[in-house]
Amino acid sequence: DGEIVTSLDFDMFEKPWPLDDVVTIREKMDWINAGPMDGVDYNQTGLRILPISHEWDFEGGVQGWSLSSGGGWAHGYDTSLGASNGVNSGSSAIYTYNGNYPNRMGGPFWATSPVVDCSSCSGTWDLKLWKRLGVESSSYDRAYVSVSTSSGGWVNVYSNPRSTINDASYTQVTYDISSYVASNSAFQVRFGLGTTDSS
Repeated sequence: DGEIVTSLDFDMFEKPWPLDDVVTIREKMDWINAGPMDGVDYNQTGLRILPISHEWDFEGGVQGWSLSSGGGWAHGYDTSLGASNGVNSGSSAIYTYNGNYPNRMGGPFWATSPVVDCSSCSGTWDLKLWKRLGVESSSYDRAYVSVSTSSGGWVNVYSNPRSTINDASYTQVTYDISSYVASNSAFQVRFGLGTTDSS
């Protein structure tokens, strides 16, 4: 139809991905029928590579996370549990207070992920993590897992219950975060501890 793509700019960053995708866009209708396809969101004005997944294993560093020292957040392993039990796998994790948080703690204090651009994301997204938690009833002490919303706020996908939690080992837990990831250009995850009571 006499229409051609005159330029196409890419910024390429080396990242480990769980799979490789090759996408060919050669027909005019490929651009007009905009939508996600094979990990790519394409439209009449641009092309965006969608995040396939994001993963932090904390080996070798905090990998862009910010850790609130006021909440005792640290990188390494919980020394009260030892090198093999203080992490789920590998040799490093993020943890707080070596399993013994203080009384009358303010907060909440957060361990917060770097920003992930999910502005072109849609469909089903899960947050999966390995959890080993020891915390009193939420009537006294608080622990949270939160995600950011596209409007700039935060929502808790986990809050400790009214019963005491004392996990004896790591368990993988999954939270459906699809509605918070979709069209969110500044998606983040955070873990919170505090406030705590006097005992």
